[in-house]
Amino acid sequence: MAYDGKQMRLMGGVPGQQLFLYGGADGAAEMTAAGYFTPAVEDYNLSTGDLILCVGGKPAAPKPLVYAAKVADGAASVSA
Repeated sequence: MAYDGKQMRLMGGVPGQQLFLYGGADGAAEMTAAGYFTPAVEDYNLSTGDLILCVGGKPAAPKPLVYAAKVADGAASVSA
């Protein structure tokens, strides 16, 4: 699987304090892989300090996940 920009929603805030919702079939291991959320840097202005509330593993085994974003040199990484 892979990041799907159609599943990302900006809920509000300013860069560095934005809140996003994201859902998909991928689990925590995929979402925390290097570069998974990098397209959101351009698509949604994802910035260091932004939070992403996720529901991963849909539809088989949905699980809530919360990540903080870090963006360096245009590449995004996330951590719980």
